[in-house]
Amino acid sequence: MGKLLYVTFDNSQEYSGGTQCAKRNLQSLKDLLGEEQVITYFLKPDKGERNVKGHLQRTLGILKGYLGGLTDKHCKNILNLIAEESITDFFIDNSQLGLLAKYAKRQKPSIRIHTFFHNIEYDFFRSNVIDCKNYSHFFWIPMAKQNERYACQYSDTTIALNNNDSTRLKQLYGRQADVVIPISMKDDYGNHANMQQITNSGKQALFVGSYFFGNTKGLTWLCNDILPHTDIHLTIVGAGMDAFAREIKPSEQISIFSNVPDLVPYYEAADFVILPIITGGGMKVKTAEALKYGKYIIGTREALEGYDINATIATQCGNAQEFIQAISQFHIPYKFNPASRELFIEKYSYEASLKCFKDIIKA
Repeated sequence: MGKLLYVTFDNSQEYSGGTQCAKRNLQSLKDLLGEEQVITYFLKPDKGERNVKGHLQRTLGILKGYLGGLTDKHCKNILNLIAEESITDFFIDNSQLGLLAKYAKRQKPSIRIHTFFHNIEYDFFRSNVIDCKNYSHFFWIPMAKQNERYACQYSDTTIALNNNDSTRLKQLYGRQADVVIPISMKDDYGNHANMQQITNSGKQALFVGSYFFGNTKGLTWLCNDILPHTDIHLTIVGAGMDAFAREIKPSEQISIFSNVPDLVPYYEAADFVILPIITGGGMKVKTAEALKYGKYIIGTREALEGYDINATIATQCGNAQEFIQAISQFHIPYKFNPASRELFIEKYSYEASLKCFKDIIKA
């Protein structure tokens, strides 16, 4: 393999799952190929006020099918890099950018294109527009579908996060993923197992996640409809979460900590992790993080999507009553759950996913 060009978004959301997964992908390629063989290009979206010319350019971009901050200028820069740097492999880190696969393949048919599907963008945008009644952005739906169709048509390798996404790609575009590489993260915890016994009353639940709609919608539901019917204490930890405290009624059952320097003490103190995620797509990074720290999980289908879990590791809940029942019947004896930690090491650690990237490089 010669040089590889890696293209992704720069959305400044440091703690989002998509950003963390993109960084994992980039670091894996650098570890396998070497820093000097990987050229990066970041798409920075325009967040400033647009003048008339800017609105016109954006409208033309929409008509061309540009998503994710892609513009004529970005396309030109990327295609120039492919030519000038003698790029042999092109890693597109989001299927919203499927149009780039088409342009690159037509310019250089010999280039090997690898597209990473963080989720099924067509389904994600459809949910965002219809469920959230965001009808002014209805055009996102056909644009997402067209870009994903291009990604499937022009990529040499398609990569999905889980088998469900791979099956959905087959349904929509007639091509399943060539490789499945789930969410993973580096193991910076070690074997510091907290074998402290869990008491029978006043159990400690933990939620870790930053302040944004995808987290707060489920948390509001948890705090309003589930917590009052249990005897647990909920600790919420995450960047900007002090703002969430102003959105719910004060309760002795809830403690909120924002922008903490170290998550380890909070994970070790928790009896279990609770994940009431009810929106979004793909796989949730916070689920892998809970497994890393050896935590039992009580969560929704969305929170556990793509993870190979069983009853020794997690309980899946579909409504408030099922959460209440799962909490009341929680019986893990220790704060540290070895089965969770073992699953993380086997399937969701950085070392495990690096083997999958190595297979792509070899191919």
